[in-house]
Amino acid sequence: MKLIILLCVIGLSLFGYDKAHLEKLFKEESCKQCDLSGAKLNNKDLSGFEIENSNFQGANLSGANFFMAELQNCDFSDTNMENANFWKADLQMSNFINTKAKGANFKGAKLQNSTIKNSDFSYSISWKADFSDATIENSDFSFSELGDAKFFNNNLITNKLDNAILWKTIFQKSMLNAKQYDEATKEEAILINIEKLK
Repeated sequence: MKLIILLCVIGLSLFGYDKAHLEKLFKEESCKQCDLSGAKLNNKDLSGFEIENSNFQGANLSGANFFMAELQNCDFSDTNMENANFWKADLQMSNFINTKAKGANFKGAKLQNSTIKNSDFSYSISWKADFSDATIENSDFSFSELGDAKFFNNNLITNKLDNAILWKTIFQKSMLNAKQYDEATKEEAILINIEKLK
């Protein structure tokens, strides 16, 4: 019994958001360096909110609206953001590790210098999104819409791009495996100084 209680306490401490931070967020539409880990923000409207340098680890953001939100340098590890709206949001230098982003909208989003690892971005919409200098590893972008998106200085060889829309997607100074290269060529992507690995 003591062990069960201890494990519950540990679990709460790992993903226990600060209630004062959450109240401040909705009162002022701004909260920097906030602890929102484990918060239930699904289907909430946070469009235009300023939430830089904050911790969303383990939060439920599914269906939430972050249209044009300022979200630089945030931690979205272990977060569920399926079908959330990040249209034109600023997500630069943020972490997406073990993140569930299936069907999310990143159209026009800024993702430069972000880290995306072991995450599910399948069926996501990222037209004109900027992934320049992002670290992207072992993530699934299958059936995603990446038309006119920008990949500059990215190593993409360990990621899935199966059946993704890559029309006019810009790949520059990036690394693609042979399958990705062929798909990009077929989709009329723009390939500049690309390193193709077999």
